[in-house]
Amino acid sequence: MVPVETPEKLIEFVEKNKEKINGFLLSGGSTLQGKVPLKKFVDAIKWVKKNTELRVNIHTGIIEREDLEYIKEMSPDHISFDVIGDTSVIERILGLKRSGEDYYDALHLLDSSTLSYSPHVIIGLDYGRIHWEYETLELISTLKNFSNVVLLVLLPTPGTPMENVKINEDEVIDVLKFAANKISPEKLVLGCMRPRNMIALEMEAVKLGIKGIVMPSLRTLKYMEEMGIGIERRETCCVF
Repeated sequence: MVPVETPEKLIEFVEKNKEKINGFLLSGGSTLQGKVPLKKFVDAIKWVKKNTELRVNIHTGIIEREDLEYIKEMSPDHISFDVIGDTSVIERILGLKRSGEDYYDALHLLDSSTLSYSPHVIIGLDYGRIHWEYETLELISTLKNFSNVVLLVLLPTPGTPMENVKINEDEVIDVLKFAANKISPEKLVLGCMRPRNMIALEMEAVKLGIKGIVMPSLRTLKYMEEMGIGIERRETCCVF
């Protein structure tokens, strides 16, 4: 990620790179309330939309009704919304004094708006233990207007408390199957954040007929070609 701490730096980045990219994700850090502080970027994003053809995807974090006003004014092409439906996980892993209901309320706000959005679910976020993901996906399945559901998998990152976490690939596949059954494979995407050695997960995604896989392995691509499955390549963020 390229730091753009101010609206001026964002515009500078866009002017420098607009011929080399087709869009960007504007993301955080977040505040202690779980919000990505985007309000100061409203005019900059409006400038980008007016002066370029770039597609703008934003991470909002938790939103409340008053946040919808400036987000609508910003008019992003898409909103990526990480959903954590378990209050204990939110407090222990994210360090936020927020609840699963806060995330669900934000989801319902997005779903009742005219904004284009995709819920993201990080499988294994609780030190690799999989439990809260099912209830969260169950709730997402009751919504009507999301574009995709992006499934991610925790990356055990060196230098963090989770560097030695082990994630059971079979359990991740079970979550994928549950999502395909509850939500529909045509609405599911395997996102960029996932361990690259989970080839069986990619293969299962292909068998289920999900909408897309970000950066699939060569083995998965070869498997698709051997099965006669058409591949449409897109150089863009997973939500598009």
